[in-house]
Amino acid sequence: MGQRFLIFALSRGLSVFGDMAAMSALAVHVFAETSSGLALSGLFVARVVPRVFGAFAGTLSDRLDLRRLLIICDVLSGALFAVMAVAQPSYWVLLALVLVAESVATVALPGSRTLVARSLPPERMGRANAVLMAATAMGFASGAGFGGLAAGLWGYQYALLANAGTFVVSALLLTLVPRVPPAPTTSSTVDGVRALLADREMVVVAVGMVGVALAAAMDRPALVALTQGELDAGGLGYGIALGAISIGVLAAAAFGGKQLFLTGILLQAAGHLLFGLAPWIALVAAAALVAGYGNGLENVSGTTLLQRAAPAGATGTVMGAVVSATFLADALGSLIGGPLVDLLGPRPVFWVASVLMVVCALVAKTSLQRRACKG
Repeated sequence: MGQRFLIFALSRGLSVFGDMAAMSALAVHVFAETSSGLALSGLFVARVVPRVFGAFAGTLSDRLDLRRLLIICDVLSGALFAVMAVAQPSYWVLLALVLVAESVATVALPGSRTLVARSLPPERMGRANAVLMAATAMGFASGAGFGGLAAGLWGYQYALLANAGTFVVSALLLTLVPRVPPAPTTSSTVDGVRALLADREMVVVAVGMVGVALAAAMDRPALVALTQGELDAGGLGYGIALGAISIGVLAAAAFGGKQLFLTGILLQAAGHLLFGLAPWIALVAAAALVAGYGNGLENVSGTTLLQRAAPAGATGTVMGAVVSATFLADALGSLIGGPLVDLLGPRPVFWVASVLMVVCALVAKTSLQRRACKG
């Protein structure tokens, strides 16, 4: 892996660290100020809404120099969070600023994945995606923890200032990365989405990633109810489970080896099944390691398969469309999971999610085998 790509991965990890620090701190601040779950939901909705337009945002990645695009995104994001920190606006103004900041992030995410596809040969994409995922996973976990801590000790605005600073450092690091000029030929957003839907392999991978995201999100409220309710492990138990998932993801990035898309989905299914069977928090942690490892394999493998299969002039659109669908599936799964926990209890929800993941794996396996036979 070249030194300049490692610099690029570090810049993305820093951006994620700052972003998660800011959003964790904002969540603490909004709830402290309003004591309203609805107000807190509004903050999360403001984060999700721009993701719907990921395919359009991804088209920019196909048409512009990627290094310049990502630098602009980092500078704009840093400026927006600095304004939030200094102005400390009212709730509705804050939501508007978060909406704009997340719109910028919606452009940056497919841009990062498109850069891998446009700057590296196919045989190096898998390893590059693993390094990028490891950097973002570490940024995600450490940023979320720092944001909550900073908001409690010093005030939410300091986490926002830290976020602004990470974006500045990230932009400076990106100046050390070689230029990645636009694709020689580019497609419109509509043509890019049509190319995605017309390719069986890309459709299968996309459906698998989206279906697994839906199932995993259903289990998010179930994990809270299991660790803090049935197992009486409290916040510490929940934190242990989340930490074990992160460790599993990092292990997949480090030791995953070959592209193992179907194996990754099945390991996640096994991990979520074990969640529903675990009688002790130690077994929950073990299940979380398995699920996290599977998630890492599925994410890296799926991303790499899409990068290799996407038309050269529509890579950004394809990546943006799949990212958008995954975010929406995550939001829908979270909405479904809560009522299911109330209706069935946490353990059956894990089993339902596990079955859904197995179905995704079987559909993907059958479809990919048919394509291979026809090829």
